[in-house]
Amino acid sequence: MPDKFETPVYARIALDLARKIASGELVAGNRLSGRSLLSSTYRVSPETIRRSMHLLEDMGIVRAESKVGYVVLSREQAQRYVERFKSKVDLQAVRNEIESLLQQKHTIEERIYELMDYLARQADRLTSVNPVYPCEVQVDSHSPLVGLTLSETKFWQNTGGTIVAIRRDGRTIYSPGPYAVFQPGDLLLITGDESVEQRVLDYIGQTTAVPGSGDTTQDA
Repeated sequence: MPDKFETPVYARIALDLARKIASGELVAGNRLSGRSLLSSTYRVSPETIRRSMHLLEDMGIVRAESKVGYVVLSREQAQRYVERFKSKVDLQAVRNEIESLLQQKHTIEERIYELMDYLARQADRLTSVNPVYPCEVQVDSHSPLVGLTLSETKFWQNTGGTIVAIRRDGRTIYSPGPYAVFQPGDLLLITGDESVEQRVLDYIGQTTAVPGSGDTTQDA
């Protein structure tokens, strides 16, 4: 797909001539070839060459002289024109990249929304088949879990509960790995079936859950 900001042919020819002047290949006072010869060199119409030369004349790079044609006027102006054109191209490249990134961002956001919708529908379906009950249980200093890792306690195998997070010292550790170590005062956020809270309390050697986290309570 062509760049919608592609430089017109006459401007590219003007730039090529300006570069030759800026590099010293063409010096002040040199007469440029006639329009017919230039149109043959660049394989464009004489009208295109005329527009190229008018552009260079407007920039003070060449001067039209009667019966002579166009004469090179200023290397400095040619250098300025080349630098200005380069800056313009660089800025346009940045704009093009921003547009591309914005389009990618739009595509990514649409995909995220699709996946979130799919996830929500799947969660609703799974919940209706096998409800998940959240609860919170705090580990006291006398619990046999203290100092052991999740892997060592075989927590899920023994309780059927999944620890989704641990709240500790004002911070939350999400999805703790198998080497996470239980510490006194840890607040465990657990999901499982409707009886998971009681199984967890029995396993960690405690008699009560955190107030308000569930309905299961056992007297000491």
